[in-house]
Amino acid sequence: MKEIEVSTEVPDCDAKAYFAAIYSDDKATRAFHADVNGDSTATAEPWSADGSRTVTFVMPMNVPAFLKRIIGLDKVPVTEVQKLEWAADKSSFKLVSEPTLNFPGANKFTTSGFLEVVTKPNGTTVVTALMRCSAGLAWPLNTQVESTMATEAQASISTFLDWCKTYFQKWRSEREEVPERPAPPPGAAARAATPAGGPDVFYDAWDDESELTRQPTGAEMEGGETGTSAGASAEVVPYSPKRLEDVIVECLRHIQASTADTAASLRSLEDLIRNMDDNIQVLRDKMAGKRPTARSRPAPAAAAGSAAGGPAVAKAAAAAAAAPGAGWGGYLGALAAVSLVAGTGAVAYMRYKQVAAGSGGGGK
Repeated sequence: MKEIEVSTEVPDCDAKAYFAAIYSDDKATRAFHADVNGDSTATAEPWSADGSRTVTFVMPMNVPAFLKRIIGLDKVPVTEVQKLEWAADKSSFKLVSEPTLNFPGANKFTTSGFLEVVTKPNGTTVVTALMRCSAGLAWPLNTQVESTMATEAQASISTFLDWCKTYFQKWRSEREEVPERPAPPPGAAARAATPAGGPDVFYDAWDDESELTRQPTGAEMEGGETGTSAGASAEVVPYSPKRLEDVIVECLRHIQASTADTAASLRSLEDLIRNMDDNIQVLRDKMAGKRPTARSRPAPAAAAGSAAGGPAVAKAAAAAAAAPGAGWGGYLGALAAVSLVAGTGAVAYMRYKQVAAGSGGGGK
């Protein structure tokens, strides 16, 4: 599980004003998703009596290609449940967020967190967001997916906090520029609506003055038949995401291809080791072919051992000197040469001792 924490400060602000600008209604939520995520269909329900509400929006998936293949979508519908907790003195509040991703296999990706708004004595408000991300995938993918989720969550939180700071400053400046109008005295509205000494007069209400000059469309003149037929002709194409089994099969194929590459590399390494063993064996055979033979007489045998040992030692020294340039094969060849010389000297010495012992016994 990965945990991300991001903080920012909003000057000249308290917790109540921040809540009024960002969370009191759905204006800020809809504006954020429209500006940042390009989602004009985001909604935020009014707060219920227990301090909770539901927010729905569409989140773009800014993730690597392999994770998009697992999810199967470029944009994911999200349903977020927000729970509000105010402090006793109303100087801070905590907003707990529980988002739910809507796509096949979404239960393997879990995110949760909270946002805490605290007002300092100097009039500055500190906004801290903490988010936890976890994934329930296989071991080779789980760590990488959680890191990707944490990176995406940190970028989203930072963008949201910066946007909220700008939105709050704009909201506060608009409230300072437009003074509040004083409430009319009781009964003034009723007296203005009814002419003095005359009967009640009723007028049509228009929400927008442009409605007074707008010309009716052909659909309105025909009773709305055109609009109805156009709406009926629009068909909703159902979304058919990839099955979780297909996604798993695709991942296994990638793992199979990687395993095949590893097996090919191991076979190449095995061939190199086999060639090196063959070269070592050839070197041993050549060195074994130069082994001297012992004679029957003691003195010549010792002399032969010494004579054979001289060139062999010289060759062994030359092989040892050339070993660093020849790599591991050179080192092994030098070691074989030294061992051969030592064995030859030992055999010559033992045969000399045997002959000497036999000669001594004959003299007695």
